[in-house]
Amino acid sequence: MASAKKGTTGQILKASVIMGGTSAVSMLTGLIRSKVMALLLGPEGVGLLGLLQSILNTASTVSGMGLASSGVRQIAEARANGDAACLALTRKALLWAAVILGLFGAVLLVMLRKPVAVMTLGDESYTWMIAWVAAGVWATNIYNAQIATLNGMRRLVDIARTYILSALGGTLVTVLAVWQLRESGVVIAVLSIPLTLLVVSWWLTRRIPAIDVHISWQTISQPLYGLFSLGFAFMAINLLRAAAQIAVRVILTRTISISAAGYYQAAYSISALYLGFVLEAMGKDYYPRLTAVAQDREKTNVMVNNQAEVALLMSGPVILFMLTLTHQVVGILYSGAFEETVGILRWQLPGDLFKVASWTMGFILVAQGRSQLFLLTEISWNLIYLGLIWVGLPVWNLKAIGIAYLLTHVFYFILLWAIVFRVNSFFWSKTNLALLIALLACAAVISWARIFPGIMPLVLGLLLTAAMSGYSFARIYRSLGGLPWKRNRKA
Repeated sequence: MASAKKGTTGQILKASVIMGGTSAVSMLTGLIRSKVMALLLGPEGVGLLGLLQSILNTASTVSGMGLASSGVRQIAEARANGDAACLALTRKALLWAAVILGLFGAVLLVMLRKPVAVMTLGDESYTWMIAWVAAGVWATNIYNAQIATLNGMRRLVDIARTYILSALGGTLVTVLAVWQLRESGVVIAVLSIPLTLLVVSWWLTRRIPAIDVHISWQTISQPLYGLFSLGFAFMAINLLRAAAQIAVRVILTRTISISAAGYYQAAYSISALYLGFVLEAMGKDYYPRLTAVAQDREKTNVMVNNQAEVALLMSGPVILFMLTLTHQVVGILYSGAFEETVGILRWQLPGDLFKVASWTMGFILVAQGRSQLFLLTEISWNLIYLGLIWVGLPVWNLKAIGIAYLLTHVFYFILLWAIVFRVNSFFWSKTNLALLIALLACAAVISWARIFPGIMPLVLGLLLTAAMSGYSFARIYRSLGGLPWKRNRKA
C-alpha cells in the first residue's frame, strides 16, 4: 500500500512539475503582458481586454459544444482499453467537428457583432473589434480539440511545449501590438494566444502516429454521438462559467465603470496564474488517470485523496504567501493604479483553498460521466456567486466580489462532498481534513493580523508561510520515501 501511494504521489508530482514549469513560463509571460497593459493602457485597457476575452470564451464555449472535454474522456477510455480503431475514429471525429463548429461560431459572431458590442461594451464603435475576435473563436475550437487529443493520450510534455511556445509567441505579439497601437492593439493581444496555440498544437498533434481507418457516416457516427451527448453537458457547464465571468464584468462596467472591470480582471488573472500549476496538472494528468479507474469506487476514492493531498500541499503555501504579500504582488504585476484589486484578492485567496479541494472531488462526476449532477453543481455555484455580487456591491463595493467568491466556494465544497459521498461513498482522509483546516487557520490569522500596525502582519505571515512550506515538503518527502538521489545511494 505504501509503495502504491509512493508511486501515485510520484506520478502526481511528475505531472505537477511538468505543468508547473509550464505555468511558471505562463506566469512570467503573463506578468509581462499584464505589466505592459497596465502601464500603457491603465485599468480601462485591462478592463477592455477582459471583456473581449470573455466574449471570445463565451462564443468558443457555445460553438465548441464541450467536445474538447468529452474528447479527453473518450480518447483516454479508448487508450486504456487498447482499442486502436476507436481511438483513431474519435480523433478524426473530434477534429472535423471542431473545424466545422468553430467556423459556424465565428460566422455567427461576425453577424451579431453590433448587438454584442452594444450589450457588453455599450458602444457601437467597438464593433470592428468583435468581428476580429471571431477569428479567435475559430482558432480556439480547433486548438482545444488538438490539446484534448494530446491530453487523452497523456502526452504531457507535448502539452507543455504547446503552452510554453504559445505563451512566448503570444506575449511578443501582445507587447508589440499594444506598444505601437495602444487601445487598438488590445484586439491583437486577445487573438495572439489562440492563434499561436493553434499553430503549435497542430504541429505537435501531426507528429502522433496516425492509424488508417475507413471513414464513413456509419463508422464515425458512434464516436460523434458519444462526443456530443457528453459534450453538450460540458458545453453548458463551460457556458455557465464564461457567462458568469462576462456578467460580472458587465455589472461592474454598468454600475461602477470599466475601470472596476479592470480591477476584477486583475484579481481573476492573478488567481489563474498562481493556481495554474495545480489545476493544469489536474486537468491534464489526473482526469485521464481517474477516467481509467472511474468504475472502481475504492480506487477512485484513494486516487482523489492522494491528488487532494498533493494539490493542497503544493498550493497551500503559495496561497498563504500571496495572502501575506497581496499589496506588493498587485503592485509588481500591475501598478499602483490597481489598489482596489488588493481588497478583492484578500477575500478571494482563502476561497482558493476550497476551490482546490473541490476540484479534486468534482472530477469524480466528470470521470464517471455523471454530467447532469456536475451541471447541477455548476448552476448552483454560478447563480449564488452572481447573486451575492449583486446584493453585496452596494454594501461592500468591490470587496463584494472577493467575499462572494469565498462564500460560494465554501458552499460548493460542501455541496460536492455531499454528492460524491452519495454516488461514490467518498470520505475525506483525516490527514487531508486536518491539512485543509490548518491552512484555513493560517489564512485567518494572516488576515486578522492586518489590524496591527508596522511590520508585525508581514513577519507573522511569512513565518506561517515558511512553517507550512516546511511541513508540505516533509509530507511530500515521506510520501516519496525520501529524495531520489538518497534512495539510489542507499541502494
